[in-house]
Amino acid sequence: MAPIVMITRPEPEATALAAQLAGQGARLVVSPLQQIRFHALTLPEGPFEAIFTSRNGVRALVRAGAAARRAWCVGEATARAAREAGMQAMSADGDAEALLALLLKERPAGPLVHLRGAQHRGDLVGRLIAAGLRAEAVEAYAQTLLAATSEARQAMQGAAPVVVPVYSPGAARRLAAEWQGGAALLVTAISAAAAAPLRAMSPARLSVAARPSGETMLNEITGLIAAAHQLENKGGGV
Repeated sequence: MAPIVMITRPEPEATALAAQLAGQGARLVVSPLQQIRFHALTLPEGPFEAIFTSRNGVRALVRAGAAARRAWCVGEATARAAREAGMQAMSADGDAEALLALLLKERPAGPLVHLRGAQHRGDLVGRLIAAGLRAEAVEAYAQTLLAATSEARQAMQGAAPVVVPVYSPGAARRLAAEWQGGAALLVTAISAAAAAPLRAMSPARLSVAARPSGETMLNEITGLIAAAHQLENKGGGV
């Protein structure tokens, strides 16, 4: 019996990840546990520079028919999305702390606008203002909750091991809330903060990506698929 990879990311990332994992020797179950709802934006008059901690911030700006003079991005995937939208983009190639460090080093003239979600961690803008930079936050989108699909619930209760990649602390909390079943659970988290809510679930395997990037997460998922095959062959713990 092939292991299952359950993809809980919002769309369009869920479908994109499923395409990347095709042919990896696992059955794919796509069951987003959150949906992105974009807001109408109130943006500064005149040129500004954008801060993006998610590709959804880029999408929100594009949907509003606006563009930034320059984009400061948490990672390369977000920077790529900004470039595809016609913006000059700088990548911190890391997490929010790395992005803060980049902004404090470069000290752009601004004004800086952080297009963030309703659910967010930390106070990036407040720390920038405290350091003397011109910055403001705009709530650009919200994450609404979705229930697991019937196929996902069957996977949770089935005999095959289930691999779940988790890309944020919020996604981890949603998985913990929705998980109901006795299937062996193997989870990889993009960060220690994303891993924290998962520990109470007592997964058979919990790994944390060495770097918060899509490529690193793909490698982690591939490793957990292999571990899930070993688990089935042994008929016991990983």
